[in-house]
Amino acid sequence: MQDMYAEDAVFDVSAVFTDVQPKQGHREMRGYWNELQEVWSGIRVDPIEAFDLGGDRFIVDLRLSGKGQQSGAEVEQRFAMLYTVRPGDGKISDARLFQDVAAAEAAALNDP
Repeated sequence: MQDMYAEDAVFDVSAVFTDVQPKQGHREMRGYWNELQEVWSGIRVDPIEAFDLGGDRFIVDLRLSGKGQQSGAEVEQRFAMLYTVRPGDGKISDARLFQDVAAAEAAALNDP
């Protein structure tokens, strides 16, 4: 998955998980993803639908699911990711998580 991201990309889930600071670069992103795997068993992020916004931006409607390692609680939640792709190399330069597609669309309109 990391290969899709530019070396200096920003991965930001703070609009949903307010206690998580944005991660920049492969090392920080990898560290965060490793933490998620320590907390969640069988964590999955499945795309449901993608929306092309033009200008190298798109939104993906996602389903996140997993089971808490300690609690055993199963979670399934829908979110949306707003991606910006760098035109030169086709790598993701910015990825931001939102509660839903409408929130991602609003963010995209406010941050052209």
